[in-house]
Amino acid sequence: MKSRGRAKAIPSSTGRQEKERQSVLSLVMAVPKAIDARDKETILGIYDTRDPSFCTFEDTPENQNRIDGAEFRKFIDGLGLLESSSIDRNDVRVDLVANDVAIVSGKDIWSSRISGKDTKGVSRFSIVFRKKKGEWKVIHEHFTKIA
Repeated sequence: MKSRGRAKAIPSSTGRQEKERQSVLSLVMAVPKAIDARDKETILGIYDTRDPSFCTFEDTPENQNRIDGAEFRKFIDGLGLLESSSIDRNDVRVDLVANDVAIVSGKDIWSSRISGKDTKGVSRFSIVFRKKKGEWKVIHEHFTKIA
């Protein structure tokens, strides 16, 4: 039997990996924009806060606790307290460690104003994404203030 037409090109694993990296990267870069816009729905769409393994850590003098999904959702509800914010995310690296796990690292230069008080700093971060039902979601993140 003779085939007609052109055969469909099957993306190479490198092509698929790059597509997955770009998907994760777009989510990583969407978070600061959503925080600046106080867009709670977008943020909660990126984070899998209902996953039992979800947690976030902030390694700062003010906050050295593990935050679970319920606490994180309360934190996001409090975004309305932000009078202003800016997060410049750079030096971002996305590593796929499995078909359904990506680790992201980078640096945030941030500033915010809450209740008339200005804060600013530089933080290093690492974020773990897991792909479930075809969607990448954050299941863990860690921030350490470095300046």
